Amino acid sequence: MDNINNNDSSIDLRKLFSIMGEQKKIIIPIIVICTVVAIVIAFVLPKTYQSNTLVRIKSSSNSSMSGMAAMAAGLGIDIGGSSSANPENYVELMKSREVLEPIMEQVDMPEEDKEKLTTEDFIKEYLEITNTRKTDLINIAAYGKTPEEAQMISQAVADNFLTLMTKLNKEDNSSVLKFLNDRMSIAKEEMETAENKLQAYQQEKGIYSPNDQTKALVDKLDDYDKKIAQLEAQEQANSAKLQDVTGQLEQQNSSLLEYNISDNDAIMNLRTAIVNKQVELVGLQQRYTEEHPDVIRAREELAELKKSLDREIQSAVNSKSATLTPVQGNLLMEKVQTETAEAVTSASLDALKAKQQEAEGNMSTLSADSVEYMRLLREKNITSEVYTNLVKAYENTRIQEAQESMDIQIIDAANLPREDMPAKPNKKLIAVIGFVFGIIISFGYTLYVYNKRYGL
Repeated sequence: MDNINNNDSSIDLRKLFSIMGEQKKIIIPIIVICTVVAIVIAFVLPKTYQSNTLVRIKSSSNSSMSGMAAMAAGLGIDIGGSSSANPENYVELMKSREVLEPIMEQVDMPEEDKEKLTTEDFIKEYLEITNTRKTDLINIAAYGKTPEEAQMISQAVADNFLTLMTKLNKEDNSSVLKFLNDRMSIAKEEMETAENKLQAYQQEKGIYSPNDQTKALVDKLDDYDKKIAQLEAQEQANSAKLQDVTGQLEQQNSSLLEYNISDNDAIMNLRTAIVNKQVELVGLQQRYTEEHPDVIRAREELAELKKSLDREIQSAVNSKSATLTPVQGNLLMEKVQTETAEAVTSASLDALKAKQQEAEGNMSTLSADSVEYMRLLREKNITSEVYTNLVKAYENTRIQEAQESMDIQIIDAANLPREDMPAKPNKKLIAVIGFVFGIIISFGYTLYVYNKRYGL
Protein backbone atom coordinates (compact mmCIF):
# COMPACT_ATOMS: atom_id res chain seq x y z
CA MET A 1 0.00 0.00 0.00
CA ASP A 2 1.33 3.47 -0.96
CA ASN A 3 1.60 5.76 2.06
CA ILE A 4 2.58 9.38 2.57
CA ASN A 5 4.02 9.73 6.07
CA ASN A 6 3.68 12.94 8.01
CA ASN A 7 4.93 12.51 11.61
CA ASP A 8 2.40 10.15 13.29
CA SER A 9 -0.25 10.45 10.60
CA SER A 10 -0.45 8.84 7.15
CA ILE A 11 -2.69 9.07 4.12
CA ASP A 12 -3.69 6.01 2.15
CA LEU A 13 -3.42 7.14 -1.47
CA ARG A 14 -5.63 4.30 -2.69
CA LYS A 15 -8.43 5.45 -0.39
CA LEU A 16 -7.77 9.07 -1.37
CA PHE A 17 -8.13 8.32 -5.08
CA SER A 18 -11.18 6.23 -4.33
CA ILE A 19 -12.80 9.23 -2.66
CA MET A 20 -11.92 11.38 -5.66
CA GLY A 21 -13.76 8.94 -7.89
CA GLU A 22 -16.75 8.92 -5.57
CA GLN A 23 -16.88 12.71 -5.39
CA LYS A 24 -16.24 13.41 -9.07
CA LYS A 25 -19.71 14.90 -9.45
CA ILE A 26 -18.59 17.60 -7.03
CA ILE A 27 -14.90 17.82 -7.95
CA ILE A 28 -15.40 18.24 -11.71
CA PRO A 29 -17.95 21.06 -11.32
CA ILE A 30 -15.61 22.84 -8.91
CA ILE A 31 -12.79 22.76 -11.49
CA VAL A 32 -15.14 23.78 -14.30
CA ILE A 33 -16.67 26.61 -12.27
CA CYS A 34 -13.25 28.03 -11.27
CA THR A 35 -12.06 27.85 -14.86
CA VAL A 36 -15.22 29.48 -16.23
CA VAL A 37 -15.08 32.22 -13.58
CA ALA A 38 -11.44 32.89 -14.51
CA ILE A 39 -12.35 33.08 -18.21
CA VAL A 40 -15.22 35.47 -17.44
CA ILE A 41 -12.89 37.63 -15.35
CA ALA A 42 -10.36 37.63 -18.21
CA PHE A 43 -13.00 38.95 -20.60
CA VAL A 44 -14.47 41.41 -18.10
CA LEU A 45 -11.15 43.00 -17.07
CA PRO A 46 -10.39 46.18 -19.03
CA LYS A 47 -8.05 45.71 -21.96
CA THR A 48 -4.59 47.25 -21.83
CA TYR A 49 -2.49 47.70 -24.97
CA GLN A 50 1.29 47.99 -25.18
CA SER A 51 3.31 50.11 -27.61
CA ASN A 52 7.12 50.18 -27.81
CA THR A 53 9.57 52.81 -28.96
CA LEU A 54 13.24 51.89 -29.31
CA VAL A 55 15.81 54.68 -29.07
CA ARG A 56 19.59 54.72 -29.20
CA ILE A 57 21.95 57.06 -27.39
CA LYS A 58 23.65 58.53 -30.42
CA SER A 59 26.11 61.04 -29.03
CA SER A 60 29.33 59.79 -27.46
CA SER A 61 29.80 63.04 -25.60
CA ASN A 62 27.98 64.76 -22.82
CA SER A 63 25.25 66.92 -24.33
CA SER A 64 25.93 69.75 -21.97
CA MET A 65 29.44 70.03 -23.41
CA SER A 66 28.24 70.50 -27.01
CA GLY A 67 28.77 74.25 -26.90
CA MET A 68 32.30 73.80 -25.62
CA ALA A 69 32.98 71.21 -28.30
CA ALA A 70 31.79 73.60 -30.99
CA MET A 71 33.94 76.38 -29.60
CA ALA A 72 37.00 74.17 -29.40
CA ALA A 73 36.47 72.93 -32.96
CA GLY A 74 36.27 76.50 -34.20
CA LEU A 75 39.48 77.38 -32.36
CA GLY A 76 41.23 74.40 -33.90
CA ILE A 77 41.52 72.72 -30.50
CA ASP A 78 40.95 69.01 -30.03
CA ILE A 79 39.49 68.59 -26.55
CA GLY A 80 39.08 64.85 -27.01
CA GLY A 81 35.92 62.83 -26.50
CA SER A 82 33.96 63.56 -23.36
CA SER A 83 33.02 60.73 -21.10
CA SER A 84 30.39 58.41 -22.47
CA ALA A 85 26.82 59.19 -21.55
CA ASN A 86 25.30 56.95 -18.92
CA PRO A 87 22.09 55.35 -20.29
CA GLU A 88 20.62 55.29 -16.78
CA ASN A 89 20.78 59.09 -16.70
CA TYR A 90 18.69 59.21 -19.87
CA VAL A 91 16.18 56.74 -18.42
CA GLU A 92 15.76 58.92 -15.33
CA LEU A 93 15.43 62.10 -17.40
CA MET A 94 12.69 60.43 -19.44
CA LYS A 95 10.78 60.07 -16.18
CA SER A 96 11.08 63.77 -15.32
CA ARG A 97 8.05 66.01 -14.88
CA GLU A 98 8.97 68.13 -17.89
CA VAL A 99 8.74 65.06 -20.13
CA LEU A 100 5.70 63.37 -18.57
CA GLU A 101 3.35 66.15 -17.46
CA PRO A 102 2.28 67.13 -21.02
CA ILE A 103 1.49 63.44 -21.68
CA MET A 104 -0.48 63.09 -18.45
CA GLU A 105 -2.77 65.87 -19.66
CA GLN A 106 -3.68 63.81 -22.75
CA VAL A 107 -4.49 60.55 -20.94
CA ASP A 108 -8.15 59.55 -20.99
CA MET A 109 -9.31 59.74 -17.36
CA PRO A 110 -11.64 61.91 -15.25
CA GLU A 111 -10.33 65.40 -14.49
CA GLU A 112 -10.43 64.85 -10.73
CA ASP A 113 -8.21 61.78 -11.15
CA LYS A 114 -5.79 63.76 -13.34
CA GLU A 115 -5.39 66.37 -10.63
CA LYS A 116 -4.38 63.71 -8.12
CA LEU A 117 -2.12 61.83 -10.55
CA THR A 118 1.61 62.15 -9.82
CA THR A 119 4.47 61.31 -12.18
CA GLU A 120 5.37 58.36 -9.95
CA ASP A 121 1.84 56.96 -10.19
CA PHE A 122 1.78 57.59 -13.94
CA ILE A 123 5.04 55.68 -14.42
CA LYS A 124 3.79 52.71 -12.38
CA GLU A 125 0.56 52.47 -14.35
CA TYR A 126 1.53 53.50 -17.87
CA LEU A 127 5.28 53.21 -18.44
CA GLU A 128 8.20 50.81 -18.36
CA ILE A 129 11.49 52.35 -19.52
CA THR A 130 14.47 49.99 -19.62
CA ASN A 131 18.05 50.04 -20.84
CA THR A 132 19.28 46.88 -22.52
CA ARG A 133 22.30 45.88 -20.47
CA LYS A 134 25.72 46.82 -21.88
CA THR A 135 24.15 48.61 -24.88
CA ASP A 136 23.16 52.16 -25.74
CA LEU A 137 19.55 51.10 -26.48
CA ILE A 138 16.55 52.22 -24.41
CA ASN A 139 13.11 50.67 -24.81
CA ILE A 140 10.04 52.75 -23.95
CA ALA A 141 7.07 50.45 -23.28
CA ALA A 142 3.81 52.33 -22.75
CA TYR A 143 0.41 50.95 -21.75
CA GLY A 144 -2.96 52.44 -22.61
CA LYS A 145 -6.66 51.67 -22.59
CA THR A 146 -6.70 51.84 -26.41
CA PRO A 147 -4.06 51.07 -29.05
CA GLU A 148 -3.96 54.77 -29.94
CA GLU A 149 -3.40 55.85 -26.34
CA ALA A 150 -0.54 53.39 -25.86
CA GLN A 151 1.09 54.57 -29.10
CA MET A 152 0.64 58.22 -28.13
CA ILE A 153 2.29 57.77 -24.72
CA SER A 154 5.24 55.76 -26.04
CA GLN A 155 6.00 58.15 -28.90
CA ALA A 156 5.40 61.26 -26.78
CA VAL A 157 7.98 60.18 -24.20
CA ALA A 158 10.65 59.98 -26.92
CA ASP A 159 9.52 63.22 -28.60
CA ASN A 160 9.28 65.21 -25.36
CA PHE A 161 12.66 63.94 -24.21
CA LEU A 162 14.21 65.01 -27.52
CA THR A 163 12.61 68.44 -27.08
CA LEU A 164 13.99 68.68 -23.54
CA MET A 165 17.53 67.83 -24.62
CA THR A 166 17.31 70.31 -27.52
CA LYS A 167 16.21 73.01 -25.08
CA LEU A 168 19.12 72.26 -22.73
CA ASN A 169 21.49 72.25 -25.70
CA LYS A 170 20.29 75.69 -26.79
CA GLU A 171 20.57 77.11 -23.29
CA ASP A 172 24.17 75.90 -23.01
CA ASN A 173 25.08 77.24 -26.44
CA SER A 174 23.43 80.59 -25.72
CA SER A 175 25.86 81.29 -22.88
CA VAL A 176 28.78 80.31 -25.12
CA LEU A 177 27.50 82.55 -27.94
CA LYS A 178 27.30 85.54 -25.60
CA PHE A 179 30.90 84.99 -24.51
CA LEU A 180 32.12 84.60 -28.10
CA ASN A 181 30.26 87.68 -29.31
CA ASP A 182 31.80 89.87 -26.61
CA ARG A 183 35.26 88.43 -27.19
CA MET A 184 34.99 88.88 -31.00
CA SER A 185 34.45 92.64 -30.67
CA ILE A 186 37.58 93.00 -28.55
CA ALA A 187 39.64 90.72 -30.82
CA LYS A 188 38.61 92.66 -33.92
CA GLU A 189 39.78 95.94 -32.41
CA GLU A 190 43.08 94.37 -31.35
CA MET A 191 43.60 92.94 -34.86
CA GLU A 192 42.94 96.27 -36.58
CA THR A 193 45.25 98.09 -34.17
CA ALA A 194 48.08 95.59 -34.77
CA GLU A 195 47.64 95.82 -38.57
CA ASN A 196 47.78 99.62 -38.46
CA LYS A 197 50.93 99.60 -36.31
CA LEU A 198 52.70 97.16 -38.67
CA GLN A 199 51.68 99.15 -41.73
CA ALA A 200 52.93 102.41 -40.20
CA TYR A 201 56.27 100.85 -39.23
CA GLN A 202 56.74 99.40 -42.71
CA GLN A 203 56.20 102.81 -44.28
CA GLU A 204 58.54 104.48 -41.78
CA LYS A 205 61.44 102.00 -42.04
CA GLY A 206 60.85 100.73 -45.54
CA ILE A 207 60.83 97.08 -44.41
CA TYR A 208 58.25 94.99 -46.27
CA SER A 209 59.68 91.48 -46.03
CA PRO A 210 62.04 89.85 -43.51
CA ASN A 211 65.43 88.41 -44.43
CA ASP A 212 66.02 84.65 -44.26
CA GLN A 213 67.30 84.69 -40.67
CA THR A 214 64.41 86.81 -39.48
CA LYS A 215 61.90 84.73 -41.43
CA ALA A 216 63.15 81.47 -39.90
CA LEU A 217 62.89 82.92 -36.40
CA VAL A 218 59.46 84.39 -37.16
CA ASP A 219 58.19 81.01 -38.39
CA LYS A 220 59.43 79.25 -35.29
CA LEU A 221 57.94 81.79 -32.93
CA ASP A 222 54.77 81.85 -34.99
CA ASP A 223 54.19 78.17 -34.18
CA TYR A 224 54.35 78.97 -30.48
CA ASP A 225 52.18 82.07 -30.94
CA LYS A 226 49.40 80.16 -32.69
CA LYS A 227 49.27 77.41 -30.10
CA ILE A 228 49.44 79.91 -27.23
CA ALA A 229 46.66 81.99 -28.81
CA GLN A 230 44.49 78.88 -29.10
CA LEU A 231 45.16 77.89 -25.51
CA GLU A 232 44.47 81.41 -24.22
CA ALA A 233 41.14 81.47 -26.06
CA GLN A 234 40.32 78.05 -24.64
CA GLU A 235 41.32 79.21 -21.16
CA GLN A 236 38.87 82.11 -21.39
CA ALA A 237 36.16 79.78 -22.68
CA ASN A 238 36.81 77.33 -19.83
CA SER A 239 36.56 80.15 -17.32
CA ALA A 240 33.23 81.34 -18.74
CA LYS A 241 31.87 77.78 -18.86
CA LEU A 242 33.02 77.00 -15.32
CA GLN A 243 31.31 80.13 -14.02
CA ASP A 244 28.05 79.10 -15.71
CA VAL A 245 28.18 75.50 -14.42
CA THR A 246 29.11 76.64 -10.91
CA GLY A 247 26.04 78.87 -10.86
CA GLN A 248 23.79 75.99 -11.90
CA LEU A 249 25.36 73.67 -9.32
CA GLU A 250 24.84 76.25 -6.60
CA GLN A 251 21.13 76.23 -7.41
CA GLN A 252 20.97 72.42 -7.45
CA ASN A 253 23.18 71.47 -4.52
CA SER A 254 25.67 73.95 -3.09
CA SER A 255 27.60 71.23 -1.24
CA LEU A 256 28.80 69.88 -4.60
CA LEU A 257 30.89 73.02 -5.09
CA GLU A 258 33.29 71.69 -2.44
CA TYR A 259 34.08 68.60 -4.51
CA ASN A 260 37.70 68.76 -5.67
CA ILE A 261 39.35 66.35 -8.07
CA SER A 262 42.94 67.40 -7.24
CA ASP A 263 43.28 64.64 -4.64
CA ASN A 264 43.06 61.96 -7.35
CA ASP A 265 46.65 60.91 -8.20
CA ALA A 266 45.66 59.15 -11.44
CA ILE A 267 43.99 62.28 -12.80
CA MET A 268 46.89 64.51 -11.76
CA ASN A 269 49.40 62.19 -13.47
CA LEU A 270 47.36 62.13 -16.68
CA ARG A 271 47.11 65.92 -16.65
CA THR A 272 50.90 66.18 -16.42
CA ALA A 273 51.35 63.63 -19.23
CA ILE A 274 48.96 65.59 -21.49
CA VAL A 275 50.85 68.84 -20.91
CA ASN A 276 54.20 67.19 -21.73
CA LYS A 277 52.76 65.57 -24.85
CA GLN A 278 51.31 68.88 -26.08
CA VAL A 279 54.68 70.57 -25.73
CA GLU A 280 56.37 67.64 -27.49
CA LEU A 281 53.85 67.87 -30.36
CA VAL A 282 54.51 71.59 -30.91
CA GLY A 283 58.25 70.88 -31.10
CA LEU A 284 57.71 68.09 -33.65
CA GLN A 285 55.43 70.29 -35.76
CA GLN A 286 58.22 72.86 -36.00
CA ARG A 287 60.58 70.28 -37.50
CA TYR A 288 58.25 68.06 -39.57
CA THR A 289 55.08 68.19 -41.62
CA GLU A 290 51.70 67.04 -40.30
CA GLU A 291 52.08 63.77 -42.27
CA HIS A 292 55.36 62.82 -40.60
CA PRO A 293 55.12 59.54 -38.62
CA ASP A 294 56.42 61.17 -35.42
CA VAL A 295 53.78 63.91 -35.59
CA ILE A 296 51.01 61.38 -36.29
CA ARG A 297 52.20 59.17 -33.44
CA ALA A 298 52.31 62.11 -31.02
CA ARG A 299 48.77 63.14 -31.99
CA GLU A 300 47.47 59.61 -31.45
CA GLU A 301 49.21 59.36 -28.07
CA LEU A 302 47.76 62.74 -27.04
CA ALA A 303 44.24 61.64 -28.04
CA GLU A 304 44.61 58.40 -26.06
CA LEU A 305 45.81 60.29 -22.98
CA LYS A 306 42.73 62.55 -23.18
CA LYS A 307 40.44 59.52 -23.43
CA SER A 308 42.12 57.99 -20.39
CA LEU A 309 41.65 61.25 -18.51
CA ASP A 310 37.94 61.29 -19.40
CA ARG A 311 37.53 57.74 -18.12
CA GLU A 312 39.26 58.57 -14.83
CA ILE A 313 37.08 61.66 -14.37
CA GLN A 314 33.92 59.67 -15.05
CA SER A 315 34.92 56.98 -12.59
CA ALA A 316 35.79 59.50 -9.90
CA VAL A 317 32.58 61.49 -10.32
CA ASN A 318 30.35 58.42 -10.50
CA SER A 319 31.67 57.27 -7.14
CA LYS A 320 30.63 60.64 -5.73
CA SER A 321 27.33 61.13 -7.56
CA ALA A 322 25.65 57.76 -6.88
CA THR A 323 23.07 59.45 -4.63
CA LEU A 324 22.53 62.51 -6.84
CA THR A 325 19.84 63.20 -9.40
CA PRO A 326 20.78 62.82 -13.10
CA VAL A 327 20.88 66.61 -13.52
CA GLN A 328 23.17 67.07 -10.51
CA GLY A 329 25.41 64.21 -11.66
CA ASN A 330 25.76 65.69 -15.15
CA LEU A 331 26.52 69.16 -13.76
CA LEU A 332 29.14 67.76 -11.41
CA MET A 333 30.71 65.81 -14.29
CA GLU A 334 30.79 68.97 -16.39
CA LYS A 335 32.30 70.99 -13.54
CA VAL A 336 35.12 68.49 -13.04
CA GLN A 337 35.76 68.21 -16.78
CA THR A 338 35.94 71.99 -17.16
CA GLU A 339 38.17 72.40 -14.11
CA THR A 340 40.51 69.72 -15.44
CA ALA A 341 40.56 71.27 -18.92
CA GLU A 342 41.33 74.65 -17.35
CA ALA A 343 44.21 73.19 -15.31
CA VAL A 344 45.65 71.38 -18.37
CA THR A 345 45.38 74.53 -20.48
CA SER A 346 47.04 76.70 -17.82
CA ALA A 347 49.93 74.26 -17.37
CA SER A 348 50.35 73.91 -21.15
CA LEU A 349 50.48 77.71 -21.52
CA ASP A 350 53.22 77.98 -18.91
CA ALA A 351 55.28 75.26 -20.59
CA LEU A 352 54.89 76.71 -24.09
CA LYS A 353 55.66 80.25 -22.95
CA ALA A 354 58.89 78.97 -21.39
CA LYS A 355 59.83 77.38 -24.73
CA GLN A 356 58.87 80.58 -26.50
CA GLN A 357 61.19 82.63 -24.28
CA GLU A 358 64.05 80.30 -25.14
CA ALA A 359 63.41 80.89 -28.85
CA GLU A 360 63.14 84.65 -28.29
CA GLY A 361 66.67 84.59 -26.87
CA ASN A 362 67.94 84.23 -30.44
CA MET A 363 66.53 87.68 -31.29
CA SER A 364 69.73 89.26 -29.92
CA THR A 365 71.45 88.39 -33.21
CA LEU A 366 69.04 90.58 -35.21
CA SER A 367 69.15 94.32 -35.84
CA ALA A 368 66.92 96.62 -33.80
CA ASP A 369 64.74 97.35 -36.85
CA SER A 370 64.31 93.64 -37.57
CA VAL A 371 63.44 92.90 -33.96
CA GLU A 372 60.76 95.60 -33.89
CA TYR A 373 59.44 94.53 -37.29
CA MET A 374 59.26 90.93 -36.13
CA ARG A 375 57.46 91.96 -32.93
CA LEU A 376 54.82 93.91 -34.84
CA LEU A 377 54.42 91.14 -37.41
CA ARG A 378 53.91 88.55 -34.67
CA GLU A 379 51.40 90.76 -32.91
CA LYS A 380 49.48 91.20 -36.15
CA ASN A 381 49.53 87.44 -36.85
CA ILE A 382 48.43 86.55 -33.33
CA THR A 383 45.49 88.96 -33.22
CA SER A 384 44.40 87.90 -36.70
CA GLU A 385 44.57 84.24 -35.73
CA VAL A 386 42.57 84.82 -32.54
CA TYR A 387 39.85 86.79 -34.36
CA THR A 388 39.58 84.23 -37.17
CA ASN A 389 39.26 81.36 -34.71
CA LEU A 390 36.64 83.20 -32.68
CA VAL A 391 34.56 83.82 -35.81
CA LYS A 392 34.77 80.11 -36.69
CA ALA A 393 33.79 79.13 -33.17
CA TYR A 394 30.87 81.56 -33.20
CA GLU A 395 29.51 80.14 -36.46
CA ASN A 396 29.99 76.54 -35.31
CA THR A 397 28.14 77.27 -32.07
CA ARG A 398 25.28 78.94 -33.96
CA ILE A 399 24.93 75.78 -36.03
CA GLN A 400 24.93 73.69 -32.85
CA GLU A 401 22.26 75.92 -31.33
CA ALA A 402 20.03 75.62 -34.40
CA GLN A 403 20.25 71.84 -34.47
CA GLU A 404 18.00 69.49 -32.58
CA SER A 405 19.62 67.45 -29.85
CA MET A 406 21.81 64.68 -31.25
CA ASP A 407 21.78 62.76 -27.98
CA ILE A 408 19.20 60.17 -29.02
CA GLN A 409 18.04 58.63 -32.26
CA ILE A 410 14.68 56.91 -32.64
CA ILE A 411 15.34 53.47 -34.10
CA ASP A 412 11.77 52.09 -34.00
CA ALA A 413 8.91 54.56 -33.76
CA ALA A 414 6.00 53.67 -31.48
CA ASN A 415 3.94 50.85 -33.02
CA LEU A 416 0.12 50.78 -33.11
CA PRO A 417 -1.00 47.58 -31.31
CA ARG A 418 -3.66 45.40 -32.91
CA GLU A 419 -7.17 45.80 -31.47
CA ASP A 420 -7.51 42.04 -31.03
CA MET A 421 -4.12 41.60 -29.30
CA PRO A 422 -4.10 43.48 -25.97
CA ALA A 423 -1.06 43.08 -23.73
CA LYS A 424 -3.30 42.72 -20.68
CA PRO A 425 -5.18 40.78 -19.47
CA ASN A 426 -3.53 37.54 -20.59
CA LYS A 427 -6.68 35.41 -21.06
CA LYS A 428 -4.84 32.11 -21.45
CA LEU A 429 -2.81 32.67 -18.32
CA ILE A 430 -5.85 33.69 -16.28
CA ALA A 431 -7.78 30.59 -17.52
CA VAL A 432 -4.86 28.33 -16.53
CA ILE A 433 -4.72 29.99 -13.11
CA GLY A 434 -8.48 29.40 -12.68
CA PHE A 435 -8.06 25.75 -13.68
CA VAL A 436 -5.18 25.23 -11.23
CA PHE A 437 -7.11 27.01 -8.47
CA GLY A 438 -10.05 24.64 -9.13
CA ILE A 439 -7.77 21.62 -8.76
CA ILE A 440 -6.41 22.97 -5.48
CA ILE A 441 -9.92 23.49 -4.09
CA SER A 442 -10.96 20.01 -5.26
CA PHE A 443 -7.95 18.43 -3.59
CA GLY A 444 -8.73 20.31 -0.40
CA TYR A 445 -12.32 19.07 -0.53
CA THR A 446 -11.08 15.50 -1.06
CA LEU A 447 -8.81 15.77 2.00
CA TYR A 448 -11.76 17.09 4.00
CA VAL A 449 -13.90 14.06 3.06
CA TYR A 450 -10.98 11.69 3.75
CA ASN A 451 -10.45 13.22 7.18
CA LYS A 452 -14.10 12.86 8.10
CA ARG A 453 -14.19 9.24 6.99
CA TYR A 454 -10.82 7.89 8.09
CA GLY A 455 -9.19 10.66 10.11
CA LEU A 456 -5.63 11.83 9.53
